[in-house]
Amino acid sequence: MSEASVERSLGQILGELKGIDDRLMRADDSRAVVHRRLDEVSNRLSHLEGEAETTKAKVDQMQSVTDDVVRLRSQAQGAGTAGRWLIRLGIGIVGFAGWLVGIYTWLTGRPPP
Repeated sequence: MSEASVERSLGQILGELKGIDDRLMRADDSRAVVHRRLDEVSNRLSHLEGEAETTKAKVDQMQSVTDDVVRLRSQAQGAGTAGRWLIRLGIGIVGFAGWLVGIYTWLTGRPPP
């Protein structure tokens, strides 16, 4: 084997090694991107879990109100027509008050005192 042939073979081997090294570097970069995205997804999931817990707590609080309304309606059914009308009137007054608070807040930019 001549010296030129050995140098050519070494050059080919070095070129192949550089190609392998480049592919390994790209693979490392790709894995880093995947890990970074997984971290972002993990953070989003943590925030969603916190929001789900908050929502669950709010729903649990609303459940007691719903139970009270159901109890009041069943009592109103036992009270007859006058009781049903009183419940409807009460619901109307609470709804109207909610609208008033909403309008006041919209006009002034702050909740009522």
